[in-house]
Amino acid sequence: MKERTIGPYHLAVDVEANRAYCEAHPLPWVTCDCSGCRNFVLAVKTLPPAVTEFFTKLGLDVEKPAETMYYIGTPKDISGGGWYHLKGEILEGGPWQKGLPPEAWVEITPTFSVAFYRECMLMPDDFPRPCIQMEVDYRLPWLLEEENNYI
Repeated sequence: MKERTIGPYHLAVDVEANRAYCEAHPLPWVTCDCSGCRNFVLAVKTLPPAVTEFFTKLGLDVEKPAETMYYIGTPKDISGGGWYHLKGEILEGGPWQKGLPPEAWVEITPTFSVAFYRECMLMPDDFPRPCIQMEVDYRLPWLLEEENNYI
């Protein structure tokens, strides 16, 4: 495992195991048909290089979240969150009590932040252990031809 410091977290991450798992499980990972999820599938392809490079360094595919959710939007964008699983451990940083305080979040870009949890929710049985969960908070462009119903 490679050790990485990301904001207040010192992690040990198995980049190759994460990459192998993502490659062994082809798309689509987002299977919900709600407008938020359909937009996520399009909008995640437009993320800035800083975000996609961050995911690559962890061995993750940004198009393969474990969970996504959406909060509120405008006609042009939508805010949301979710999480990804990683094979790895949090060596230092956290654990945070209920919810994530502002100091838990690490800004990758002004519209994309991450935080890490020791517990993994909705983890597939075949996901490699040990596992940590990377929470994400984002604002994505609204790219569907239909009106954003999260306004």
